[in-house]
Amino acid sequence: MAERCGVFRPEEIDTLLEIFREACEKGFERSGYYFRVWVDSAEEGEPSGLICYGRRPLTRWSWDLYWLLVDPRAQRRGIGTALLQAMMEHIRQEGGRWILVETATAPAYTPARRFYERHGFRLLARVEDFYDEGEGLAIYLRGLDPLTAPSLPAVEAHAQEVE
Repeated sequence: MAERCGVFRPEEIDTLLEIFREACEKGFERSGYYFRVWVDSAEEGEPSGLICYGRRPLTRWSWDLYWLLVDPRAQRRGIGTALLQAMMEHIRQEGGRWILVETATAPAYTPARRFYERHGFRLLARVEDFYDEGEGLAIYLRGLDPLTAPSLPAVEAHAQEVE
């Protein structure tokens, strides 16, 4: 699926696979990586979307969105939005307040940047030539409204996520 998106370099795809394996082996809490995969029953159980996120190290309530991708054959159906909303709900339950996203400024990432902006992320900074010559870094931030009900303990939230 990541290959079909056409924007990720081989080493980026290798990194995604590596952290997915780590999350499967250690579990979400121990690995620090949470995954949600969108499987469309109409597509015979084939994954068509994926989101990966985790707590930002050394912070109390900040989280990173590491990966959000939707198979090009399934785009424009609300899958990315549904995955993003599921992630935000989980982060709220965990007491999270901030979500950071780092993405590239290359033209191929324009749809991703527009998606984040449509969903309430604001551009904090741009760093030119960060990834490579002519390919900069864009850092986005979104705040979350805290839940009015008490947060679920992490163990209960993890158990609900697995079910």
